[in-house]
Amino acid sequence: MGNNRSGESRGASLVELALALPILIMLLVGMVSAGIAFNHELALTHAAREGGRHAATLPVTNFASMDNWLNEVATQVVDDATGTLASGVPGRYICVAYVHPNGTLASDSTKSRIDTTSGITYNSAPCFADGRPNDERRVQVEVRRDTDFDVVFFSSTINLDAPAVNRFEAGVGF
Repeated sequence: MGNNRSGESRGASLVELALALPILIMLLVGMVSAGIAFNHELALTHAAREGGRHAATLPVTNFASMDNWLNEVATQVVDDATGTLASGVPGRYICVAYVHPNGTLASDSTKSRIDTTSGITYNSAPCFADGRPNDERRVQVEVRRDTDFDVVFFSSTINLDAPAVNRFEAGVGF
């Protein structure tokens, strides 16, 4: 009589592979998807910080209006985001604000620029409550976007965001 153990082992290995392979593929796809989402979060954080720093040192005297200054800062934020905030990105939101509610000069007022997928608006509110003193001249940058988290049979949309606040250090006045 012959020993048929090697054939049984191969059959059992094939069944084990058939059971384990979907789980391994889900883990692999999930890790790649999480890595992409983490990369987007890092790019948003970098864009908010660098855009805020750029705005904090960009004199408003170089521009004919505060709207032009806000446009320049928003352009810098998009450039620093390395494609993560390009037009057409789902859930794209860029808010840039010059905040100084208790000032005495004409330029000492709060003004913000909000860029979403539906267009650009300007208003006199800050991007977010930052808890800083009202007499402190500062710049706020807030960026957001959606990204998908996929794990083969499961998918979810995650909203990523990154705020930044910098004390305004450049010259003031128009």
